[in-house]
Amino acid sequence: MEQELFETRAISIFHDREYVFYDELQQGASIKRMNTAHYAGLVAVGALAGLGAFRINQSSATDSEVKSELVKLGALCDLIGIKLTTAAVNLVLFVYSDELTDEAIVGKCYLIKDRLSFFKKFSMRIGWNKMPVSATTFFVFRNSTKAFHFRQSVQDHCKHFPLFNQLWVLPWGIDLAAKSAWSHKGLPVNWIKPSEIEAKLFS
Repeated sequence: MEQELFETRAISIFHDREYVFYDELQQGASIKRMNTAHYAGLVAVGALAGLGAFRINQSSATDSEVKSELVKLGALCDLIGIKLTTAAVNLVLFVYSDELTDEAIVGKCYLIKDRLSFFKKFSMRIGWNKMPVSATTFFVFRNSTKAFHFRQSVQDHCKHFPLFNQLWVLPWGIDLAAKSAWSHKGLPVNWIKPSEIEAKLFS
């Protein structure tokens, strides 16, 4: 599969989930925000829980501020999208990985985790807590041998899921030759299934 076709299909998958990609922002697209009805529902739930509306605060960040952080994070990956329609910040990253050593892949995940801390300011505050920043990170391989090695020996070392600082790097793999995709193991629950990724990328 050519890179352009792969990226077109990958972007389409996440468009359906309300992500916008950095290149689209550069071309004038806007970031989608939580709609008024959704926010009002959270405030109502917060009031019932005793939090009060003043304790449920949306980010007031502008698109330009978000784009500035995406540029810095984008230095670590090849394709990047963001979703701000929920209380959390959700990112999707794609990294072409055939030429990367095991150490480079693991190191890249540590650098991504560190970079996520700058996105905390874009998440919603509910009560005393800021909501998580999650980066679903797809390592993409054309070489099936490299993809298999990543799955067996590297992927588990790339996952960062600390419960307290809530900066999550969740590694996936894609094998273009075998037309397969697989997710990280364990929590958090994957709301998108590998079979769905495969169907939309390779059909």
